[in-house]
Amino acid sequence: MRSQRRAALVAATMAGALALTACSSGGGSSDAEESADLTVWFMRNDVPEVAQEWLVDTWAEQNDGAELTIEIQDWDGIVTRLQTTLASPDQTPDLVEFGNSQVITFSAAGALSDISDMQEEIGGDELVPSLVEAGTFDGSLYAAPMFAGSRVIYYRESLFEEAGIPLPTSIEELTDAAIALQAANPEGTDDFEGMYLPARDFGSAMGWVFTYGANFAEQDGEEWVGTLSEPEGIAALENLQRLYTEGTATAASASVDESRQPYIAYNEGRAGMFSGLHLMYDEIAPELQEDTGVMALPGEEPGSVGHVFAGGSNLGIPAASENQEYARDLLRLTMSEEFQTYFASDGGWVPGNSTYAEPLAETEVGEAEITAVENAVMTPNAENWGVVEGNDVIRDMMVQLAQGEDPQTLAADTDATVAQLLND
Repeated sequence: MRSQRRAALVAATMAGALALTACSSGGGSSDAEESADLTVWFMRNDVPEVAQEWLVDTWAEQNDGAELTIEIQDWDGIVTRLQTTLASPDQTPDLVEFGNSQVITFSAAGALSDISDMQEEIGGDELVPSLVEAGTFDGSLYAAPMFAGSRVIYYRESLFEEAGIPLPTSIEELTDAAIALQAANPEGTDDFEGMYLPARDFGSAMGWVFTYGANFAEQDGEEWVGTLSEPEGIAALENLQRLYTEGTATAASASVDESRQPYIAYNEGRAGMFSGLHLMYDEIAPELQEDTGVMALPGEEPGSVGHVFAGGSNLGIPAASENQEYARDLLRLTMSEEFQTYFASDGGWVPGNSTYAEPLAETEVGEAEITAVENAVMTPNAENWGVVEGNDVIRDMMVQLAQGEDPQTLAADTDATVAQLLND
């Protein structure tokens, strides 16, 4: 059943990509008259309200009262909506926020305009490297770094102290600490787990894979080859499985929705640690915030920093937009100091231009976030990587790992599936 579902999704995705290729012109219609009345798509909860208001007002001031319409989209189903909308000059927005791992699919399909000539003026060397990599295809920049966000580890300081467990300084020690904390259960809480880490939160799990020096695929000539079954990948999966099965209680059973709210178990006293984004600190119960410490995911060696998944978003100009020059002006405005600083001061994100991250560095949580982003790693920069994620290949594998299945078998199966999807 699963293979049939995968095949259907792959077919749908490729059909969409072909539609984009057929409809996009690589720069809009030269006969159309440009308008400064633009539409931009942002994703829900990503851009602070104050930043949106500033953008609308500033755009109007700079363009004789022109109207900027901001449409908020949900992540669920966004790839399908983009495949349809970006192919139509009548429907496409003029500027679009993409998840950083999604943008290559649309760059490769010819759906975005080349903005390589703008790279220096929008930040140059100060742009977050992982987001530059995400926005680059075949040597050209198609989407500007918007903001970055990577997971950090939250923990209850009092529980570690009561249990006499030292704070972990390496990823091995982190697993050991979770297991020891779960066994100690200092407050005698029912269903307590050392760390709340659902296997369906594959974004967190990627941190273990990357920290051990592994990734999911690499390019060999014209072909992509799955690499999870290399020794680094097996070491990562073995450590993660030990954490799932001995240091957590709900890794295999927690739903996707539950995995997106890891602070709930923490707030209820059922977890000693959880992995989450910087902005989740505000979701921690006020009575626990004083007792909450935060750290970047530790690395292999004691005292080193691990390599989490490079989350974040990029901004691209659809090639089908008939307002290419105005869209470039709007892109410049979103990369300005004023707009970028809002991500650090109000959004809790690391700005795509790291020059403007200072407000974030003023807090312990923000400092950990910046450290995590600086060491973040991207998934394979492959045209079809979005298909891998869309088919839940990594998420399903992690759930099976949490259920106790053999890491080497899972890695080999995943390598085969990833290679098939990336080379299709």
